[in-house]
Amino acid sequence: MDSSLSIPASLLPGLSPTTAHVLSFLFTSTYVGSIYLSQTRFFTSPSSTPGTRTPTSTTTTTTTADGEPCIPPISASDKDAFVVENRGGPPVGSRDHPATIRRRMKAVVCATGLSIWGVFYVVKNLSSPSKGGNGWESWTSAVLPTLKLLGLPTGLSALRGDGRVLPYLIAPSLLIGPLAAMYLDGELPIVGGRNWGEGTRERVKRGWREFGLVEVRNYLVGPFTEELVFRSTILAVSILGKLSFKSLVFGTPMWFGIAHAHHALEVYRKNGSTKNAAVQAILGCLFQLTYTTLFGWFASYLFLRTGSVLPPLTAHIYCNIMGIYLPGSAIRRHPNKAAIIWGSYLAGIGVFVWGLRRL
Repeated sequence: MDSSLSIPASLLPGLSPTTAHVLSFLFTSTYVGSIYLSQTRFFTSPSSTPGTRTPTSTTTTTTTADGEPCIPPISASDKDAFVVENRGGPPVGSRDHPATIRRRMKAVVCATGLSIWGVFYVVKNLSSPSKGGNGWESWTSAVLPTLKLLGLPTGLSALRGDGRVLPYLIAPSLLIGPLAAMYLDGELPIVGGRNWGEGTRERVKRGWREFGLVEVRNYLVGPFTEELVFRSTILAVSILGKLSFKSLVFGTPMWFGIAHAHHALEVYRKNGSTKNAAVQAILGCLFQLTYTTLFGWFASYLFLRTGSVLPPLTAHIYCNIMGIYLPGSAIRRHPNKAAIIWGSYLAGIGVFVWGLRRL
């Protein structure tokens, strides 16, 4: 574990493991609960009142062009694994309606702020000899250790990092295979796609025009708030609770996976509340729980080895942009490129493992 995450002497003896687990539960429930509270009048403003159905740039098909099921980004505010197509735009009140997106983003930002304040309050009380506060000095002295435990930059030098670029390249290396498949499909982000003849300036303009509320949610607000809550705050209190390194890597990401379970209810309701809808909701939830937990293991390890939330944050954004591309579907589209596709996927896995061992 990175030395910057070591418990300073001023915070010893720290928290009990039970207290750390309770705080982790509170942070998780606050985040998920805020999504549902966002439907209340507290988060509703006149400007966000649902009006006409406004199409967004989100693709709401249930399958890809070759029949593969759509797989959502790694985010508690992402698209459902099974979605009903609506060519007229998302219906009023649905999670992809612009008003709903705005309310939910506002809610999770507030929940993230509360969780960060919770860690700060814990650190402040642990660092105070009387455990009850020691005036303004005790509050200001708790800022630096709080930032370090959260993996946040504590100055310009910390923002620049220690010069290592490897932590930021591990996630992209794992996706060498999907990148190769996207290249064969002519769908590389920015570089390729629907308009091969356009120049760089035109591509940037097109990308800017297509960057709507759904993209802000999936690629900015979702990753930022989730990494701050499910990585920074939960790992901070777990470190203060003196949990083992294995528990920090493999145990704490379960909160991140559990946070996605609420999607099962939304999928069940969206698909008609039938028996078939229940099966789809359960299967989608289990799949989502699996890959979010796997990503959580990687992100937690990255956080603990670097002492910074920035590498897992960039990995989260990158994975949300890329999604999940399985080699089987790529080979079906390009059967004569099977060797190249398998080679690129295996190479990505090899480089990924090598990078983890080098951290």
